[in-house]
Amino acid sequence: MVKMEHVLKKARGNMRYLLTGKQAQELDHHAIDVIGFPGLVLMEKAAMTLAKILMERENTHHKFLFVCGIGNNGGDGLAAARLLHQQGYSVAVTMIGEADKLSADAQKQLTLAAACEVPFVSSSSISEPEYDILVDGLFGVGLKRNISGVYEKIVHIMNESKKKIYAIDMPSGIHGETGEVMNFAIQADVTVTFGTNKQGLVLYPGCQYAGEVIVGDIGYFKSSYESIKNPAYFYELEDLKHILPKRNSDGHKGNFGRVVVIGGSTGMCGAALLAARAAYESGAGIVKVISETSNRDILQIGIPEALFDSYGDEGKEIDFSVLEQAIGYGDVFVVGPGLGITELSKKIVDFMLEHCQKPMILDGDGLTICDKELLVKAQQVIITPHPKEFSAISGKEITELRKFMYKEVPAFARKIKSIVVGKDARSIVSDGKEVYVNISGNSGMGTGGSGDVLSGIIAAFVAQGLTLFDAAKTGVYVHGLAGDWYTEAYNEYSLSASGLINGLKYVLKKGKA
Repeated sequence: MVKMEHVLKKARGNMRYLLTGKQAQELDHHAIDVIGFPGLVLMEKAAMTLAKILMERENTHHKFLFVCGIGNNGGDGLAAARLLHQQGYSVAVTMIGEADKLSADAQKQLTLAAACEVPFVSSSSISEPEYDILVDGLFGVGLKRNISGVYEKIVHIMNESKKKIYAIDMPSGIHGETGEVMNFAIQADVTVTFGTNKQGLVLYPGCQYAGEVIVGDIGYFKSSYESIKNPAYFYELEDLKHILPKRNSDGHKGNFGRVVVIGGSTGMCGAALLAARAAYESGAGIVKVISETSNRDILQIGIPEALFDSYGDEGKEIDFSVLEQAIGYGDVFVVGPGLGITELSKKIVDFMLEHCQKPMILDGDGLTICDKELLVKAQQVIITPHPKEFSAISGKEITELRKFMYKEVPAFARKIKSIVVGKDARSIVSDGKEVYVNISGNSGMGTGGSGDVLSGIIAAFVAQGLTLFDAAKTGVYVHGLAGDWYTEAYNEYSLSASGLINGLKYVLKKGKA
């Protein structure tokens, strides 16, 4: 979980910025070039924040070695080393790179550090046992090229030292936008970043190199933050009470919405059952399941609270009157879980896309078989594809989608004019304008039925009055928290879709605390 010492919340809601490397540089440029805040002052404030964190978290007898590059990230390290040295800490600096290529501010910090008699040592000292803690100041958020040469060697030495490593702003070697490892990267224990969190620290695999992330305030101006166009954002646990649907104390089942789940082919009703259970557990007033006739007994035993109807029998004609009645009855629809990939199921999905003007979550088989032209024309739709499904409906390669999900999701949302939930280790939600990056969840959620539970949660939140976009974001976050609760109570190996549903009661209780 990200530790936030300071975050800026955007005025339009409870959200926390995630800047790319480019946006972080734009933030600096605005503060310096537009506001007139001297770059050296920003560097000093960053150094003061870093030094304060190091003094608070580490013992006075520890010896620090700052490994500094020739850019402003190295300048931050030089300044922090000087401040610690002046406070009586045992500190040394090793400089990596060509001295004649030092940035102007880093050169100034080098001069100040030397004037204050900060010890400088060779890079061979990285492996020496006298230094307990390494501080990575090689590269910051702006890295665009692969690490090679002397830098590659230094990264290896630092990682192999087994010493505790603090990274300044971004572990060196992690791309600030994609989280990609640029050939090699520092494996940090703690990353201290400034102003706001960074996209590369949250996306995989970058988050696996960042360790604990601490966001420090260095005094950026509000107007500088506001100059950044459409930054991504995320939620944290303290936001939960603000983003959940509000429930009136005098409400009844009709006030909390009617969810209709259309899914479950012959012998495949488990997905529809999970979606319906999740919808009830997330606060829906009434849930109705429309499935193949033979699933009636299993569904009514599995979730006796739910209403049931049948669209007909597999291999026979569809009873479209049942779907028409459902459209008039329901407030929000989950279409596709376990529906199967047949001509019959395709007719059902296409009928709903063509005739239903109410909110709809299209999931699972429904995504695979839907008429793509009808999807583009449909109104009030949320789609929830995992990478394979996303590839099928977008025509993009899975590897490219996973690497650039934060770009591909909003692009596809704009194309189909709907809400897209790109499911992955870091799920991305977009309405084509804003981009939400989900940081809850864990590897245990890679289990059958997890996506069906998510669809039920989102549907319940729509039924209770959230907009489609807010319901999708909140649903994804709550879904991940339910997985996190289970793994904290038990383990990641044993997590099932039913375990996720059980976790909802504990997560939603936190939202009302």
